[in-house]
Amino acid sequence: MGDIEARSNLMWDSAMAENGILKVGRLTDFQAHMIEHQLGAFTDCNHGQGLAVIQPVYYRHILKDAEDKFTRFAKVVFGEETAEAGLDALESFIDECGLPTRMNQLKSTVEITPDVLRKVADSCLIMKTGSRELDRDEIYEILTECI
Repeated sequence: MGDIEARSNLMWDSAMAENGILKVGRLTDFQAHMIEHQLGAFTDCNHGQGLAVIQPVYYRHILKDAEDKFTRFAKVVFGEETAEAGLDALESFIDECGLPTRMNQLKSTVEITPDVLRKVADSCLIMKTGSRELDRDEIYEILTECI
């Protein structure tokens, strides 16, 4: 807690992770973040917890469009051989951390209903990068699978 070097490294890493400089010239995928930001705009759920719910479902939707990347993720992060096994391991890790895995577990004072999720999907920024571009109906489908 008192390690100023560790704290300063964490601050620097955080700044570099989200300022965009590390993504210059690369195809990135932040669609899950855009979906969660809109969910947060319509509810008061915690951003990280919302991502814990959305990301595994979103990843399964784009799995075949980026199977090589998900296979690499599975091997490097979880020591798994297949993309599917890596996503299973990610879901297990999220659960093991005590994070929510369904919308009804988010601590939102706003009830997260299909109507709210439709508004989220209809107003979400659709990223022009990533494995493939989603449409609003698929975003809604992803969100409703998270219920």
